[in-house]
Amino acid sequence: MRMETRKYQNISILLLLLIVFPITHFSMQFSTESNSFEDILLLDSSNPIFLPETDRIESPIVSVPEIWSLSDAPVPVPASGTLNPVIVEQSGYVETGNVSARTDTATNTEQILTIDTEHNWVASSAEVDVWNLEKMYVVNGTFDRGIAGYTLNPNGTLESYPFGWSAISYNSDLDQNQMVSYEDSGRYYISVQNQAEVTNNPNHIYTHYADTTVFWNQTIDITPHTDKFLLSFEYLYLQGLLNPSFSGDFSLQVLIDDESVYNIDLPSLSERGTWFSTGQIPITVNVSPGLTTFMIGLVINNTLVVDGDNDYDLDGFPDEATNTQYIKVYIDDISLVAESPPDCDEVSLEFSVIGSTTAMIGSNGVGFGQIVNQSYWDISSLDFSITSNTSVSFDYNARLLNHRFLNSSWTTDILEQGVAYTIESGKSGNLEMYTYLGFLGVYEDLTLRIIHASDWQNITVFDPFLSDVTSSSTIQSGLITIPEILLLDRLGWWKLTGDAPNYATSAEVERYDSGSLDWVNESIFHSFDSGRLDVSLGTATETPILSNPVNFTWTLPNSTVWAETLTTGGVGNASSSPVIFGPTNTTAGVWGVSFMWSNGTELAFGSKDFALHHTAVLESVFSNTLETVVGQPVTVYLRFLDAENGQFLMNNGAQVVGNWSGTDIEFTPDVVKNWWQADFDTALVGAGNFKIYVVSTAPYFETVPLVITIKSHFLTTLETPTGPLTPLIYGRQYSFDYFYAMSYNGSGIDAATVETTEEGSEWATVRNTGNGHYNLTLEPLASRDYSIRITFSKVGYENQTHVLSFLVNDVEVIVGSISSLGGLELAPFTIEVQIVESDTGKNVSGANVTIAIYRPGNFLYFDTLMNETRDGNYSATFLMPSADSETHTVRISIEKDNHEMVHDFSSTLDPQIDVNRRTMETLLTFSGQIGLVATVAIAAVTGQRVRSRRRREKHTTAVSIKNRFNDANNILGFLVLHKLSGVPIYSKVFKGGFEEGILSAFITAIMHFRKEFETSGKSDTYTLIPISEVIRTVPTDNLICAFMNMTPPSVEQEMKMVAYARAIGMMLDDSLALLSAQIIDAKTSKTLEWLFDDLMDGILVRSYQIGEKKFPKPLRFIEKAIPLEEKDGTFNLARLIRLLASTEVSGDDVYIRVMKAIEDEYILPVYPLDNDVDLDSD
Repeated sequence: MRMETRKYQNISILLLLLIVFPITHFSMQFSTESNSFEDILLLDSSNPIFLPETDRIESPIVSVPEIWSLSDAPVPVPASGTLNPVIVEQSGYVETGNVSARTDTATNTEQILTIDTEHNWVASSAEVDVWNLEKMYVVNGTFDRGIAGYTLNPNGTLESYPFGWSAISYNSDLDQNQMVSYEDSGRYYISVQNQAEVTNNPNHIYTHYADTTVFWNQTIDITPHTDKFLLSFEYLYLQGLLNPSFSGDFSLQVLIDDESVYNIDLPSLSERGTWFSTGQIPITVNVSPGLTTFMIGLVINNTLVVDGDNDYDLDGFPDEATNTQYIKVYIDDISLVAESPPDCDEVSLEFSVIGSTTAMIGSNGVGFGQIVNQSYWDISSLDFSITSNTSVSFDYNARLLNHRFLNSSWTTDILEQGVAYTIESGKSGNLEMYTYLGFLGVYEDLTLRIIHASDWQNITVFDPFLSDVTSSSTIQSGLITIPEILLLDRLGWWKLTGDAPNYATSAEVERYDSGSLDWVNESIFHSFDSGRLDVSLGTATETPILSNPVNFTWTLPNSTVWAETLTTGGVGNASSSPVIFGPTNTTAGVWGVSFMWSNGTELAFGSKDFALHHTAVLESVFSNTLETVVGQPVTVYLRFLDAENGQFLMNNGAQVVGNWSGTDIEFTPDVVKNWWQADFDTALVGAGNFKIYVVSTAPYFETVPLVITIKSHFLTTLETPTGPLTPLIYGRQYSFDYFYAMSYNGSGIDAATVETTEEGSEWATVRNTGNGHYNLTLEPLASRDYSIRITFSKVGYENQTHVLSFLVNDVEVIVGSISSLGGLELAPFTIEVQIVESDTGKNVSGANVTIAIYRPGNFLYFDTLMNETRDGNYSATFLMPSADSETHTVRISIEKDNHEMVHDFSSTLDPQIDVNRRTMETLLTFSGQIGLVATVAIAAVTGQRVRSRRRREKHTTAVSIKNRFNDANNILGFLVLHKLSGVPIYSKVFKGGFEEGILSAFITAIMHFRKEFETSGKSDTYTLIPISEVIRTVPTDNLICAFMNMTPPSVEQEMKMVAYARAIGMMLDDSLALLSAQIIDAKTSKTLEWLFDDLMDGILVRSYQIGEKKFPKPLRFIEKAIPLEEKDGTFNLARLIRLLASTEVSGDDVYIRVMKAIEDEYILPVYPLDNDVDLDSD
C-alpha cells in the first residue's frame, strides 16, 4: 500500500512538471519570437531556470495563496526637480533731465541716452516731452558761432562777423568813423561804435554828427506769420556821454522792416560797464509774410560837440577822450519770438532715434514724441535728436524705457536657473522660485514683472526680508507685477511660491494577453509576463499634447528603481513601453510603477501598485551528494534562492523541511552566511546511498523540492613516492609507484579509477600492476617547476589524492672536442667542434653554435654562426690573422631550447709564419731595385731631398687629420641653455655618464655666481670659460653653449667651440630672448646638427656606410677591411682606423686615405630618420 501511494505521488509530480515546463517554455518563446505587439522592452534576456532531472520526488509543489495587501506596497517617493525658468523682467526709465535747446545754433538738440548693455539691459521705447516751444525769428542771437574780429565803416561785406549777421553804417561826416566787432573770448557778443571828429584848436574837442548810424542786421523770415512779437536782448554801455542833458541825442535802436520798434536812450542810463537786460518786450509790427530785415545798432540823432576836459558824468574826473570821442555799446542774447507759442506741426518739430523719425504732436508750445522698437535696442549709447524746419527754442526731457530679462532661479544662486517643484501622487505641485535684485541704478519707475504659466495658482510674493507683499503686488493670470514702491530699499533675493495643478487623471497596470492579443488590466504578474502602465493626463479644461516624454519608473518591493522608460507623443494619453519581467533581475513582492510628465511649466505625477510572483529553488551550498564515514552525522547546507534573480530568501515567512528515516527535519537559517542548515545522522540508516527530499515555502513564491544524496563509505590510505624529488632532466623518462589500500585491514583496492590533472599531467601514464599497486610513468617535455594531481577513487571507498611536485632542468651541454687551432697566417682556416651532453656524452644536434675571435683589448676580429656538418659536429672558416700580430682568442657559445651551456669555452689561435709567401714578397719587392741599382745610386742624392720634404708634408697632413679625429671623439656631448632660466634648449649626448637636468642647473648656477662676482664689467659674450677640467662654456647674448669632454680640449678644439657658439647665437639669440619653457623644433634641431658636423667635426663620430661609388685602387684596402667591422650595414670610423692601423699600411696613409674616402663620398655618414626634415617645412 505504501508503494502504491508513492507511485501516485510520483505521477502527480510528473504531471505538474509537465504543466510548469510548457508554460515557462511558452513565456520564453513569447519574449523572443512573438510579433503580436511591437517595442517590447526585454529587461532580462537570460533563459529561465529549469529543475534538473532527479529521482522522483515524493512531496508536491508548495504554493503561497496569490493575495497581497496594500501595506506591502512601496511608497512612491515624491517627485522633485526643476521646471523651465520663468521670465523676470526688470524695467525702468533713464532720463536726460530738463534741457534747454535751440535749433539755430544746434544747442542741445542732439543727446545720448545710455543702455547698460554690460549687464544685459535693452531698451524698447524712447520718448520726449517738450515745453516752452518758441519760433525764433532772429537766428544766432546768442552769437555762439562766427568769425571774431572788427570791421571799420562796415558796408555790408565783412570778414569778421557772427554767422547769420551782417553790418552797415552811414557816416554823415567823413572825419568820423564807425566800427563793429564780434567778440568770442569768454562771452560771445557784438559791438557798435562811433568815433567822433577830433578838433585840436582848441584841444580835446570832439564832434559826433547827426544822422550817423551803425547797425548789425539780419534778414529774417516771418514764417509762421505774426505781427505780435516778444523782443529781448542784453546790452552794455561801454563808452560815451552819461548825462541827461544829452537825452535824445543818440540811442541804441531796434528796427524791423526798417521801422524802429524799440530804442534805449543811452545818455540817460544809470551807469556804464554793466550788462542790462530788456526782458521780454511786446512789439506789434505790421509786416508782411516772408522775408524782411531786423537791425540793431547805434543812431546819432543830433550833432554833439563835446570837450574831453569836462566832467559830464559828474564823477569828479574829466570824461577825457574815452567817453567823449567814443560811443560804444556791447549787445548779446537777442531774441525775437512770436507772442503766441507755435504748434509742433507749424514748425515741423520731429524726434529722431538712430534713423527712426517721428513727428511730434502738441500745440501752444507743448509737445510729445515717442519711438518704439519692438526688437529692442541693445547698444550702449542711443543717439537722439530734435529737429525743426525753422529756428526754434524749447525745453525738453527725454526718457528711455530700459528692460532686462532674467531667468528665475530655483534657489538663491544666479547660476541655478529654473523653478523648483515638489509633487506627490494625486496632489498639486508646490512651486518655488527666486529672483535677485541687487541694484536700483538710475532708473525711474523701476518695476519687476514675472511672467508664468497661466494655470499656476496661489502665488505668494516674499521680499528679501521674507515679508509677504502679495497684497501690494498685482497678481494677474500668468503675470505678477511688483511696483517700484516695494522695490525701494529692498535689495536681495525675492522669493515667489505657488501651486501647479497635477495633470495626472488616471492610471492602470496592464498585462498583454497572448490569447486575445490585447492588453488587459492586471494586479498579479509572473516572470516573462509583459506589462505596461496606461495613463491619462489633463485637467477639466486642458488636454496636453505630449511632445515632452512621460517618464515611467518601475519600483521593486524594496522601493529601489527597477527600470525607467520614456514615452513621447499623443494627446492626453500615454502608455509606457512594454516591459517583460525577466527571470534574474526582478524581486517577488508588491511593486509600484509611477509616472512623471512635465513640459517645463506643467506637471503630472501618479503611481499604481501590483504584485509579482517568482519561483523559488533550493540548492546545496557544497554538493547535492555528500560523503561521510559510516556512522558519522552529516550537516546539510542549503541556499534558499529566488530562482529568477539569485536573491537569498531568509525572511520570516520562509520555511525549509527535509525527511530522514521517516522523520521531518526542519532547517534553520543562518542570516550571516545566507544559508539554511540541518544535521542528518547516518547511524540511523547505516552504510549506502540515501536521498533526502527537501521542500520549502515563502510568500509570493512558488517553490519546488530538492533531492540531496548522502553516501557513507570506508576509509582508505595511499602510499606515495618519497620526496622531495631530485630535479628531472628534460626529455628523460621516470617511473613512480603507488599503493591504494583500505585503512582498517591494509588490503589493496584493485581496479580503482586513477585521474591525473593540472599542467604537466599530459606527460604521465598510469598502469595498474595488481592488488592495489599502480605505476606512473613520466616524461617531461618542458623545463621549470610542475605539480600534477593524481586522484584514486572507487565506489564505496574514500578517494585519495596525491600532488607530485618536480623540477625539470635543461639538458647541460659542453664543447666535447675542437680541431687544431694552428694554421698558416693570412690563409683561410676551418675550425670544427663537437657539442655533447655533459653527463651522457651524447652528441647534440640542431643547436645554434657561434664562434667569435677577439684581438687584445676584447676587440672583435671575427664572428659567425657555425654550420652543422653532421650530428653534433659544427664548423666555420675564417682568414687566419698574421703571425706577427698579437694573440687572438677563440670563444664558442651554444644555444638550444631546453639546453644550457654550463662551462664557457675559450682558447688561443696559433697563426704560423708562411715562409714561402714571405720569400716571394721579398723577391717581388727587391727584384726591380737590383736592376736599377745603378740608376738609383745616381739619382739618390737628388731624390732624397724631394722625398724627405714630401714625407714631412704627408706626415703633417696625417697628424692634422688624426688630431681632428681625436678632438671629435673627445666630446662626450654638449648643451645649449637659456642664460637666465637655465632651461635646456638643445642637447646632444654621445656617451652616457651625466644627467642633463643636474648638469644644466650646475652650469647655470656657476655662470650666475661668476656674473655676481665679476668686477671688471667686461662682457664675456663669446668668451671661452672653463667650468671644470672637462667642461667649457661659451656665452652668447641670451644663451650658454656648454661642451663636455673626456679630457681637457685642445687649443684647436676650443677655437671650434667659440665658432660653433657664434653660429648658434646668430641663429637663436633674438628668437629665444624671452624663453620660459623648453622649445625646439625639428627644423632648428636639424640645423644645429649640421652646424655641429661642419664646425666641430661631428661628422667624424657618426656611423658610416659604403656609398654607391666604386673604390679606386689606393682605397680598396679600406673596402676590404669594412666587412670585418660592419654590423647592420654600418660601421664606426674610430674602430675602422684601429683595424687598418694593425695592418701593414702606414699610420699616415690610414688617416689620409680614410679622409679621402669621406671627402669623395666612397663612404657616407648615416643620419637618424628623425633628422630627415625639410628645411622649408614649418
